[in-house]
Amino acid sequence: MVWSVQSEIHFLGRLYHPNLVKLLGYCYEETKLLLVYEYMQKGSLENHLFGRGAANQPLPWDLRIKIAIGAACGLSFLHTSDGEKIIYRDFKTSNILLDGVSQLLPIIIPYKI
Repeated sequence: MVWSVQSEIHFLGRLYHPNLVKLLGYCYEETKLLLVYEYMQKGSLENHLFGRGAANQPLPWDLRIKIAIGAACGLSFLHTSDGEKIIYRDFKTSNILLDGVSQLLPIIIPYKI
């Protein structure tokens, strides 16, 4: 594995914040890289906002505000964390996952390698 990719995976795997998805592991074989994240029961915010998937109901505005604030908290953590500051350049609704446990807590996927 290329050293920079491996060191980035290890660095990102040590990050913890309630609004960041947990990186559980990875597998690198020949030229293929597979990242394993925790399972997010409710899927992406994109699916809920744009009606992709028959089971997704439109989100009420108070819940949309809560999701936006949670996503902003995760983004703020990345930008202001101790040590290395992380500039997250792939902030979009498909990279914000919603858990089904704590009333659709937004979880950002910060691992785009």
